[in-house]
Amino acid sequence: MISRLLFLFILFFSCNSQTIKKIEQTYEGPIVEIKDLNTFFTDSATVRFELKSKLYQVFKEGKEIYPEGLYMDIYSKESKAVIATFEANYVERFNDENYYKAMGNVILYNIDSGDELRTEELFWYPNDEKFLSEKFVTIKTGNEIHSGEGMISNQDFSSYEIIKPSGIIDVDEN
Repeated sequence: MISRLLFLFILFFSCNSQTIKKIEQTYEGPIVEIKDLNTFFTDSATVRFELKSKLYQVFKEGKEIYPEGLYMDIYSKESKAVIATFEANYVERFNDENYYKAMGNVILYNIDSGDELRTEELFWYPNDEKFLSEKFVTIKTGNEIHSGEGMISNQDFSSYEIIKPSGIIDVDEN
């Protein structure tokens, strides 16, 4: 009787430890998850960016994503006011090279000029303070619309260049 109980006891605990190991090995979800994220990035005690997201996740291998989109206010170094905004449906951060890849309905907007960029994919390099896209872009400036493939701009979108412009451009002959 005791040997049977001992056998069942060993069998029970060995099954449970195997089940636990299987669960640990198969879990591929986030190890950190923050809902309603609102965080500030500062440089020398000056706010540079404010990031807002409904959901932020970090995975075991270091992958960081904003699966429900990201909204960012970009602050001026001089006036300490918001000078540009950025938003996208999905964003992934690449830690090793410190850049972000934004996808889906990406909008970059300069508040002072009213210039607005729209594209489906945009890379943000915070260390270099620039945005870059290799995809089709549309930029609305005042009453003009510029389009083309590829774009590079400074961080506040006050200066930009379309790499391969296309479309019709109005020229004032005066």
